[in-house]
Amino acid sequence: MLTSSLGKAFHVLEVLASADGEMPLAEIVSELGYHKPTVHRLLQDLVELGYVCRVDKGKYQLTGKLRRMTLGKLDDHLLEAADPFLRQLHDLTGETVNLGVLRGTSIRYLQVLESRHPFRLVVEANSKDPFYSTALGRALTSELSEDDWNGLIAHVKLVARTPQTVIDPQALREIHDRVGKEGYAMEQDQNDIGVTCIGAPIRDGSDIVAAVSVSIPTARVDNISKPQLIDAVKQTAEQISARISS
Repeated sequence: MLTSSLGKAFHVLEVLASADGEMPLAEIVSELGYHKPTVHRLLQDLVELGYVCRVDKGKYQLTGKLRRMTLGKLDDHLLEAADPFLRQLHDLTGETVNLGVLRGTSIRYLQVLESRHPFRLVVEANSKDPFYSTALGRALTSELSEDDWNGLIAHVKLVARTPQTVIDPQALREIHDRVGKEGYAMEQDQNDIGVTCIGAPIRDGSDIVAAVSVSIPTARVDNISKPQLIDAVKQTAEQISARISS
């Protein structure tokens, strides 16, 4: 994990990218875990460069300059490449299908295709969840180096979303190592009670750049449907990976 001023500046940008609009300085400090004077100095440098603007006293947000250079075109390309395969997965399973990316320590949902069932979890595109309690997040961070993993854990507050949420750092590391070996992630009732999610990483070459998942009421997951869902999600991730890498 980068500890230089450049690395820290990128961490600030990642946190601001995960916010819906403006973000108070105190919240940025809390998210990163850096000292307040350090974050303030980094923000001032980024304001000077035109990548961040101060919209109110103690509140900051990304400018259009950075969004155009990074999130805009890259996310648009990812969405365009992934859309037909996400819709195939949605038609095949009938369940909610999600496309997400890692922004700071959170998962941002780029696209959500809702289940046709009346009993479903409703998640909106551009909303976010913690990386550690979601199948998307576990897939996205499954191949981090030891240093990058430790840095990520150091900058997130591990809070139990449900009584089932794993928040022990060592246990989380073991889960992520297993995801890296098996090629898919699964969490049950850890981000939302009564909901199971299965996710797999999407690659651009050898780099994991996004993840796809299905969200299913836990009551609809059994020994027959689970392996079928795992295979479908992994195949979709592979298809999207091939498309964006071509």
